[in-house]
Amino acid sequence: MRQILGQLKAALLQLFPTTKYRLILISLVLIAAFISVSELAVAKIFTKIIMNEETLPKSHLVIYIAGFFLFFGATRAGHYFQRIYRVNVFDRAFKASDKEVHRSKENWRWSLAFELTSLLSIFTQMGVVILFFTFLNWKFGLLNILVVLVIFQILGRIFRNQIKAQRGFVKAKAKKEHVPNSVKIGTRIKSGETGILLSGMAMLILFAALIFFSYNGEISPSNTVVLFFGLRMQNSSLSNISSGLMRFARARTHSE
Repeated sequence: MRQILGQLKAALLQLFPTTKYRLILISLVLIAAFISVSELAVAKIFTKIIMNEETLPKSHLVIYIAGFFLFFGATRAGHYFQRIYRVNVFDRAFKASDKEVHRSKENWRWSLAFELTSLLSIFTQMGVVILFFTFLNWKFGLLNILVVLVIFQILGRIFRNQIKAQRGFVKAKAKKEHVPNSVKIGTRIKSGETGILLSGMAMLILFAALIFFSYNGEISPSNTVVLFFGLRMQNSSLSNISSGLMRFARARTHSE
């Protein structure tokens, strides 16, 4: 885990040397986190409509439906503009940097910036989702934190090995030693998929716990549905982190 955080910090300082652009980047990351919370709010409103449509007054039902479409549209629009605007931020930040970058590493710098912002956004998103889980049910939230920490420990080890492998490929290229593309690409994909598989297996524990808490009446039906959607979102985030870390390792080592 420390290896992941250390590499993310080093890449942040390398790509965004000025405080101005770091703050802009942090703002974009926070927007991504807000979007994730809004998506859970959308799920909460949707379950409220479906599970209470026969008992809700028509005026309340109209408000819930309008809120559902409003939140859903806002999350999609926010996601779109956040991804588009970051390209302009990267361009201005690179131009403001005094550090000279060789043309052969220019593309890797852009790749590293995209992977860095994506990972920071997902990490922040997961932090907000974890807090949301804990707010809905503290027992389930604590179990979720424990499982996620174990997953990150596993991903940290895989990431450390991937950094070593990618640096080996960079050294081989400098020495003009041929390494088959099947090896270079296969190593990265295998590492990413291994992380996805292991995190998916760990998430089964949380799904089982959710069913257990719901069956015992410790979590209401509406919150159970929301937590189910949230767990799927968290599982997707962990999958994106696993594959994103391997791409980040490649871009990081090639841009050094």
